Amino acid sequence: MIDISRSSRKKKHLSKKFRLLLDEAFPHQRMFPRLSKKANVRHIVHDFIHRRQIDDKEIYDIAVFDNRFVFTINFKDFKKFVVKDKPGIIALPSDLTIKDIERVLLKFISTTTPNDCMGKAIKLLG
Repeated sequence: MIDISRSSRKKKHLSKKFRLLLDEAFPHQRMFPRLSKKANVRHIVHDFIHRRQIDDKEIYDIAVFDNRFVFTINFKDFKKFVVKDKPGIIALPSDLTIKDIERVLLKFISTTTPNDCMGKAIKLLG
């Protein structure tokens, strides 16, 4: 019989990668190379819809269907869609550079788990 301690179970839990869906406000995920190594990143325009004008509810529904967290600058509009026990949203201020966006997101996903963020609207500061 193998004894799995709490710490090793937690470590395994923390290793689960975030699945993120970038909304249309962000550039293609290839602009975030370090983030793409640490998380499963897709873009709503380049990977799913292929058009620029997309309803926020439609973006959130696609994210939930594909078990992804919406990554957006539009916290106010997206937070009303978040459903308990479903992927939530992660928002950043719109005035950050691409490099800063990647830095802030990397820090966030390295200190939390996807399960900790289920059903939540999270607003990160730059």
